[in-house]
Amino acid sequence: MEEDLMEKYVKAIQSAIEQAPIKKGGSVDVSDLWVITSLPMDLIIECFKSFDIKIPSNIRSITNKGKVIAKNPNYFRDDGKDENSEGLDL
Repeated sequence: MEEDLMEKYVKAIQSAIEQAPIKKGGSVDVSDLWVITSLPMDLIIECFKSFDIKIPSNIRSITNKGKVIAKNPNYFRDDGKDENSEGLDL
């Protein structure tokens, strides 16, 4: 029964990630997921540690107070800029 409940939490978190504002640098903060889901922040963090939560490719990471708690291995920067460029037009 607890496993079914945890699956519901994971689905809620995945849905919230898609709704959450993306911060500079491509991250979503746990506090924004908390506002959207009303799940306790420690439960959200535990879900990231214990389950494979799918993160959309336009999000680089999930953070908590500036610290990365989950990186997205499928991150794809989609703003047309080279990640190593400094915005110079050559």
